[in-house]
Amino acid sequence: MSDFDVVIAGGGVNALACAATLARHGLSVCVIERNANVGGGAITEEVTLPGFRHDLYGSSHVWIQCNEDFKAIQPELERYGLKYIEPSDHITGHPDRGGGPGIVIHKDIEKTCASIAQYSKADAARYRGVYADFEQVREGFIKAFFSPPAMPSALPRALETSEAGLRRLREFSMSARAWVESNFENDFIKAVMLNWALAPQILPDQEGAGQSFYIMIPAIHYYGQAIPEGGSMELPKAMARYVEAHGGKVMTRASVASVIVENGRAAGVRLEDGQEVRGRRATVSALDPKQTFLKLLGEERLEPGFASMVKGFSFGKISICRAQLALSEAPEFLNGADMSACPFHRIVDSMPQMIKFYAEIAMGVPPSDPFLWSACWTKLDPSRAPAGKHTLIFDTYVSNWLADGRTWDEIGEDYYACVLLPKLQQYAPNIAGDVILGHHIQHRGTLEAANLSFVEGTTNGGERIAAQLGSFRPFPGYAHYRSPVRDLYMTGPHCHPGGGISAMGTITARVMLDDMGIAPANFW
Repeated sequence: MSDFDVVIAGGGVNALACAATLARHGLSVCVIERNANVGGGAITEEVTLPGFRHDLYGSSHVWIQCNEDFKAIQPELERYGLKYIEPSDHITGHPDRGGGPGIVIHKDIEKTCASIAQYSKADAARYRGVYADFEQVREGFIKAFFSPPAMPSALPRALETSEAGLRRLREFSMSARAWVESNFENDFIKAVMLNWALAPQILPDQEGAGQSFYIMIPAIHYYGQAIPEGGSMELPKAMARYVEAHGGKVMTRASVASVIVENGRAAGVRLEDGQEVRGRRATVSALDPKQTFLKLLGEERLEPGFASMVKGFSFGKISICRAQLALSEAPEFLNGADMSACPFHRIVDSMPQMIKFYAEIAMGVPPSDPFLWSACWTKLDPSRAPAGKHTLIFDTYVSNWLADGRTWDEIGEDYYACVLLPKLQQYAPNIAGDVILGHHIQHRGTLEAANLSFVEGTTNGGERIAAQLGSFRPFPGYAHYRSPVRDLYMTGPHCHPGGGISAMGTITARVMLDDMGIAPANFW
């Protein structure tokens, strides 16, 4: 039996961010991870050929750059191997095979607007206006993003006192599709903006997505799109080293079988090999809620109403089909040197394409004409491949169920060869033949096998619908990171603010430190 102040089930980025924040305040923490490596959704492996390092899941580290609690420990993490690399200029490219020049998102807002103005000066002005509005809400956004969520009435109450506020509230209530139709005039720009907004795996006609534009558009200019040198996994590896340097322990290949409950409180965990790891002050689960409450605690320990909420938690129906390529040369995009200079691309043709795409997903049909996201991180970080060589990620969303009864294990390779790769070649025709040195395909089957929290191949920690956002995430009455069991806390993408590499585990840690009387959270 081992004793620590806090024990954490799960070793993803959020679990380690929670552990590091607690360790910074003098608590001994044990992090327990089922897999061979820590990282959860931030894993880097050589899955194609030796020397080619591929980010298997999360790779773009945007939101973590505005997490003030993470930034406070970042200098120390750099001593343990973390080094962020950020594009100096070209951030995201949107190639256009329809005859236009394409759009390049630069760090500089004026250069970005100039790129958009090639399609529509009015749309460029609207983009600049949304960017300018961010300065008015930036401080509030950061506080709201990295604090327990406010009650659902907080935003309407703040905006309903003026005509301008009511107009903004109306915009916030729109679906992503309605918002872009109302705010932009050019079809290609509409498609680009819609594609951005749907990145958190929401649906185009899902109401309440309008407010995301006022964050997503400006954030890339304020915070950039940094990546860790050596791969996404260097972040969790550095945090694990930090925890151990501060008296903690990180266990891998160790699977949690149950949460130990004594005298009505969580007292630690029991591993599948029978070993007990005790948490004198608290226990944290970074696993998905169904694992945490139905498996590790057991339904018999739960009040029936809470058990019903856990069973009803929705992970959604959207998965990904992703190709990892080892390349002899970088992609060369049709829209010229500026487009090819971008390490990251969002590839979308038109609004009709987007509408058909999501219709096919809803019907359980593999999208016939998908949009793509691609990242050639070796343009920023040559250490991820042998000299002169490159890696490439490209993927699209797909339904995690198929109407014809087949599985993604059965069709994944064919979908890559017959749909995904030809689509990429419409924009980067050099990615063909001997340029492709090796490939590795990911889909629902591989995701489920890799991580139990990728339930049914979903990667976002739970469906981002209104009933599971803010004060409803993961459950009404439990958005404060505490559970119904005393001294059992929750962290991870199923909690607010949701998926993405944000290190939101710092919020759980601050709630715990406040509860323990160690450091006031100052949330409220």
